[in-house]
Amino acid sequence: MEHNQSLKLLIVDDEPAIVDFTQRIYQRKGFTTFGVTDGIKAVEIFEKERPQINLIDIRMPFSPIDGIEVLKRIKDIDKNANCIMVTRIHEEESVERARALGALHYLIKPFELEKLDECIDEITKKLEAKG
Repeated sequence: MEHNQSLKLLIVDDEPAIVDFTQRIYQRKGFTTFGVTDGIKAVEIFEKERPQINLIDIRMPFSPIDGIEVLKRIKDIDKNANCIMVTRIHEEESVERARALGALHYLIKPFELEKLDECIDEITKKLEAKG
């Protein structure tokens, strides 16, 4: 789905290659993207830029805070923030914590890009309906 207005997408993952790859794909689709491998920087970018969609990896061993804490801090700034959580390991506790904090979707790596597109398209349609 191509987007006329430039929606902002924040990509938070501890693997730079995933951040770069995801940024390139969604820039081509018309998004303004912000990519970081550090949870603290992610929260700072969110606070300044207010991206409409946030893709957050839960496990980030090299970051001072993990994705659950990033989600919590983003939701403290804006309780209506649209967040998609991503992780390699399916852990029920992480899923429940992410849902309790208000994550809209939860994807398990490796996932097909079509799954991420579906999640982003759903959020985009919701945003467009709001005007």
